Amino acid sequence: MADNHEPLAASRRLDSTTKQARVRAAINDLANSGTALNVAALARRAKVSRRFIYDHPELRAEAEQQAVLGTARDSAAVSVQTSVTTASLRADLANAKAANQRLHTELAALRRRLGRALGQDLLAEIAGDEATAIAATSASHVAELEHTLFETQETLAQRTEELEAARRINRELLEQLNRRALS
Repeated sequence: MADNHEPLAASRRLDSTTKQARVRAAINDLANSGTALNVAALARRAKVSRRFIYDHPELRAEAEQQAVLGTARDSAAVSVQTSVTTASLRADLANAKAANQRLHTELAALRRRLGRALGQDLLAEIAGDEATAIAATSASHVAELEHTLFETQETLAQRTEELEAARRINRELLEQLNRRALS
């Protein structure tokens, strides 16, 4: 009998080599695209069974190595983004604090106005028209004073923010100088 198994074995070796090449190409494609690199995704992309990848430990090792490299690349990108995000969060916090201070001051002014208006209404009911005229005159003067107070408080809040920003910059510069001196 003739030995017919050699052409079959050669065909299977060629098929295995072709599949291995497809798996390696899929590993590179998935790594370059940033897609998660796992055996299932790799098998789908290479159009082979997962069993084929598990049966070839060198392919699985290449896939795991690319997955580790991809994770390292992603973590480096995240750490760069985090430092930018931290700075922007600090700026957002400072802006929110300033807006909160302005709203707090405005709320206090509105509460005083409401209290005065309710007091004038009550006084008008009790004393009549003469007390209303006196209250109206004093109310305009008080309104002017409150407006001046509000503007002064706004200016003070603004100056305080500028002072805090200057202090923060000064601290950062001193830290940089100290690091340079220690280097």
